[in-house]
Amino acid sequence: MKTLLSCGIVVALAAMQPVRSTTLEQLSLDDMIQKSTAIVRGKLQPTTAGYHGSIIYSHYQLNVAEVWKGSVGSSLDVAVPGGLVNGIRETYSGAPSLVSGQDYVLFLWTSKSGLTQVIGLSQGLFNVVTNAAGATIVSRSASAEPMLNGSGQPVADSDFQMPLTQMRTLVQNAVRGRSTP
Repeated sequence: MKTLLSCGIVVALAAMQPVRSTTLEQLSLDDMIQKSTAIVRGKLQPTTAGYHGSIIYSHYQLNVAEVWKGSVGSSLDVAVPGGLVNGIRETYSGAPSLVSGQDYVLFLWTSKSGLTQVIGLSQGLFNVVTNAAGATIVSRSASAEPMLNGSGQPVADSDFQMPLTQMRTLVQNAVRGRSTP
């Protein structure tokens, strides 16, 4: 009886919490370049969390250092699904984890309602770091979230790493309509 009561309490508590599941569409670098409304390099600072409709978003102030695509000012509000508002925490699988003060390259899209987000959730967020050889690179770890290709077939994501200068050139050439080697 005690076990049955415990299970009932767990089920009731689970029913009170929204369950949000995510399956990501795998995006190539070319997909992200084409679908992004802005591609920028900069550092983020957390600001607030708040509701946009029924979803909680954490908002970050992006101090823009470089603009590779789009037209943005020196700062930009970037929203990430999930956060804490009035004691209510929402989390979303696949949402990027951001570190205040970290240097990033972000592939962004702005919705019709004006909310600017990272494209493909964590897929469009790249850390900018200096490797052991002293080269500045962009990288991101593979997403552990379920992912489908454009045909709807399950695929595995993979780690990504590239010199910053190479990514900048790829983006700028694609934006200008040039093919890259």
